[in-house]
Amino acid sequence: MTGQENTSGIFAALMQPWIAQLRLLTGGLAGVTGLSEPALPQPLRSLPGLPLPSAVSAAQLDCFARGVAAQRSSVAALRAQLAVVDKQLAALEQMTGPLTEWTRAWAAVERLMMNPGRQG
Repeated sequence: MTGQENTSGIFAALMQPWIAQLRLLTGGLAGVTGLSEPALPQPLRSLPGLPLPSAVSAAQLDCFARGVAAQRSSVAALRAQLAVVDKQLAALEQMTGPLTEWTRAWAAVERLMMNPGRQG
């Protein structure tokens, strides 16, 4: 037997109780809805180590919902950080405007002082 066949056999053996529980549940639900004669023969209990299928689905959906909420929270935090950076850039832009004008004027004065005979 190869390793893959061995793994498949182990997986199948682990899934058999869960599949049997699903069959019992669907058969019982069919009886309750009138699709079939048998009703639920016994209370459905989770087999040791295996949760009910609905609990697994609920847990997966809850995990997905928490993941979406966490992503939205991250986006909100990024928006707040970007707003702060935008304000800082606006302040920097306002400060560099006068400095740029002063630098241009100083460059014009230097040109005049270095070349007194030529203007422009």
